[in-house]
This record gives sequence, structure tokens and C-alpha cells, in this order.
Amino acid sequence: MLARLGGRYKVVVLVASITLFFLFPPFRILFLETHRFLRHTNAFPSHIDYLRAKLTFTKTPLSDSIYQVQNETLGFEEIYLISLPERTDKQDAFAIQAAFSNISYTLVDGVHGDEVSTKALPHTMSQKATIIGCWRAHLNIYQKMVHENVSTALIFEDDADWDVALKHQLVQFARASRFIGGIEDDHVASSPYGDDWDVLWLGHCGTWVLPDDEHRFFVIPHDPTVQPPRLREENVAEPNMSHWRTGHDNGDQTRVVFRSEGAVCTAAYAISQKGARKALYSLSMIPYNAPVDWGIANLCKSKQYDFTCISSWPQLIGVSRPTSHIAKWSDVERGTDFEDEIREGGSHHLMYSVRQNIPEWLNGKTIFRSSHSDVGPPLPIDDIGKATGYAETLTSEQMGSYM
Repeated sequence: MLARLGGRYKVVVLVASITLFFLFPPFRILFLETHRFLRHTNAFPSHIDYLRAKLTFTKTPLSDSIYQVQNETLGFEEIYLISLPERTDKQDAFAIQAAFSNISYTLVDGVHGDEVSTKALPHTMSQKATIIGCWRAHLNIYQKMVHENVSTALIFEDDADWDVALKHQLVQFARASRFIGGIEDDHVASSPYGDDWDVLWLGHCGTWVLPDDEHRFFVIPHDPTVQPPRLREENVAEPNMSHWRTGHDNGDQTRVVFRSEGAVCTAAYAISQKGARKALYSLSMIPYNAPVDWGIANLCKSKQYDFTCISSWPQLIGVSRPTSHIAKWSDVERGTDFEDEIREGGSHHLMYSVRQNIPEWLNGKTIFRSSHSDVGPPLPIDDIGKATGYAETLTSEQMGSYM
């Protein structure tokens, strides 16, 4: 008798659940959202302190979407790595860096410029072969995105390096991008970085603020991942940071994110579907003659097609160089002369480089060292990525001579 009642009870519960699911939309939405939330939180890598990261801004019922930046593709639909097929040394290094950070990516072959048919070039193109090869490799990705309708992609070059706390840093960058695009933290956008952007310039060697009547900045003070000014090297240009020269560190470890007039170098940047379409047309289908980074920068500066670029200064992603002949360092700028003396390698633009901390990771350590020990002490990832930002809007009058 009891067994029969138990079976009947289970049937009644099942029927009631199905009825609620199909007849009451609020219940169905709650069920589906709960399922998505559980699936989303389970996707986070174990070394990211999800609960700590949530404390970086006021939580709202819809704000969890911003934490997609901590998944295996950093909140983008795809991540692509450009590398010449023969540069297996760089691919080895990138693979282990990505494993450390639990990043998933697709390898895309780089292009030898002398193998690009003259017929395939804009008729005005007059660049050396290495520049043409780099240009074509990036355009191949834009073409792939447009053809496959990829919504957003992060593009790495194979010498890219980043801080061990990158996923913590990207929570703040996503907040910044949404603020600059006029999206609140609690708004569910198609991308955790917001909807109103074409390019997010995360890794560069110089950037400019876009002149405007109103300047939106997202300011991240006291950031352990920011190199002090005296250590910032190999940058073509940089914003004037005088406005933020305050506090106990004189603003030396302050990062700002802003609407950008462009940047130089393409160690890492994200591009949206609409950005890929605009770039593919502008850098290939009409008269064009420039390296790929200058082509993108010109779109940012001219505001043609409402091309929206957002930059971080200092940059979030840098480059690494192995200890070797300098011919190994770049496939664009360096030749093949291996008669030069061996140069000491290192990572540029970074404090707590993934590349330089590979030995710590392989030895199971959870405290990571800075490339500049006189400025940055050894720290765990949570402390390295602890900085929290705030929004600030300045008028042209307030800006004065700062930019």
C-alpha cells in the first residue's frame, strides 16, 4: 500500500511540474535562468575566485552575464591565434601560457607576404612582404568571421603575453567598455563587453584618446598590474595621465579605459562582427596602402562608419621575447640574420607575466613573482587582480591640457 502511494506521489509531482513549466511562463523563465546560471558558474576555471570577483561591483539580478569574461574564450565567441606554420617555438610558448590561464583558442596560419598574389592586393598597396603577410593574416580572420557570422573574436599574435590575473582584469575592462558604450552593469547585452564597439584594443604599443566634447573614462587606481611610468618602454604614444596623478602612489599605478582614436601594434585586440565587416571593406576592397594596425587606427580616428574603438592605458596584454638572437623576436620587423649576439629575453608592458611565471606554475606554486621585484612583491592571483575601477566623465573644459 505504501509503495503504491509512493509511486502515485511521484507521478503527481511529475505531472504538476510539467504543468507549471508549460502553463506558467514565469516559472519556466525561472527554471531556464537557474539552469543557465548553474551551467555558467560551473564553466569557470577553478583558479578564478568567482565569489571574490563578484565583490568588484554592486550585484544585480542580471549582472552575472559580465562574468562570461572569465570563461575559456574570455567572453568572446572565438579566440584566434595567428602564427606562421613554421614558428612552432612560438606556438609552444603560447600553448603553455593559454593552459596556465585556461584559455581555449583556434590556431590560424600566418601568411608569407611574398606568396600573396599581386592580383589579390588593393591596386594601391605598396608595402614590404612581411607587412603584406601580416595584413593578409588578419584579413583572413575578418573574412572567416563574416562568412561564419562569428559575433566577436579576440585575435592574438603569437608573441602575446599577459598577466596571470587577466581574467580578473577583464571584469573591470568589461565594466569599462559597457560604461563607455552607455550600458549599465545590470543590462544584459549580447556581449559581456557591451554592444556598442567595433574594436577593443587590449594589447598595443601606443594609443590615443579620441577628441570629443564629453570624455568617458573608467579609472582603475592602485592596480598592481600597472607598470610605473619609468618602466613603460617601447610605446609609440600614450595619453597624458596628469589628471590622475594623485594618491599615495601619485597615480603611477592607475589604468584608464576610454574611447580611442586608435592604437599601434596588434599583439591582441578584439573585433566584433560589425567591426570585421567594416574593416574587411576598408582594408581590402577599396584603395589601401598601410600596415593592418594603421588601417584599423584610421577607422577609429575618422569615425567613418561609426567605427568605435576602446583602449586601455597601460595595455592589458603585452609581448614576450625569448633569450635568443633578435631575429627570432619578430616575423615582421626582424630579418633572418642569426649572427647577432644573444639578447636577454623578457616580457614587455607587464608586471606579473604568465610567460615569466611558467616555472612557478609548473612547480604548483600559488604565489607569483613580478618582473620588477623592486616595485611588485610576490603575490597570489587574487591580490594581483584586486583593483576595482570607477566611472568618470570629463568635459572638454575639465580636460584642459590633459589630453
